[in-house]
Amino acid sequence: MRKALSRARCLVLDLDGPVARVFAGEPAGDIARVMLDIAEKDGCLVEALRDSTDPIAVLYAHTQEKEARDGRGGWDEVVAKMHDALDAYERKAAESAVPTPGAADFIKACRDSGRTLAVATNNHEDVAIRILERLLVLDCFDGRIVGRSRDATLMKPNPDSLRRAKAPGVPVEQHLMIGDAGTDYRAALALGMPFYGYHRSDSGRRRLDAAGVKSIATSMTEFYRAARDLGR
Repeated sequence: MRKALSRARCLVLDLDGPVARVFAGEPAGDIARVMLDIAEKDGCLVEALRDSTDPIAVLYAHTQEKEARDGRGGWDEVVAKMHDALDAYERKAAESAVPTPGAADFIKACRDSGRTLAVATNNHEDVAIRILERLLVLDCFDGRIVGRSRDATLMKPNPDSLRRAKAPGVPVEQHLMIGDAGTDYRAALALGMPFYGYHRSDSGRRRLDAAGVKSIATSMTEFYRAARDLGR
């Protein structure tokens, strides 16, 4: 871990997991149900997602279906309503998101060592900014905070957000992405960006391992301990 951090001039963090549990106070399954109800009411439900509790997966699948149908049959309107509902719910969730232990200390240690910090998340940009404000670390982020656009097909595993979060003039191999999902890893892999996994649960770490991630931490405190002695 120290070696990976020492090679990185820019740290790119996923938000939900490595920085905070975004839906800790506002369960993700609630907004997923609202989004699915929107789709069903308008006759545009992707049946395979009927019981999903993952709003990001719901949005992604319906956006893909919209693209396949070229927006016809009300799909453009349904996906736009889903975006609006998720955006509003996430902004509310940001106020009760639970900080990941060790994350703020890690962020400050990286800033103090002269490294650039950026965010690449499938959550809304406003949510990332608000959570970083609540953690009192927003001023540590010299790099871009890149969130979900209105085109959900550009969410990770698409590398678009990582490409936009990359520090200008810094080679991609001198970055390090820290994420908690296989989609994070696949996005980094597509861009050639080094990756280090993190997940607080055994099941989450098993999913990262199954996705091919070689280096996986069990806590952000591990990252903090590795980062606090980094030189400039």
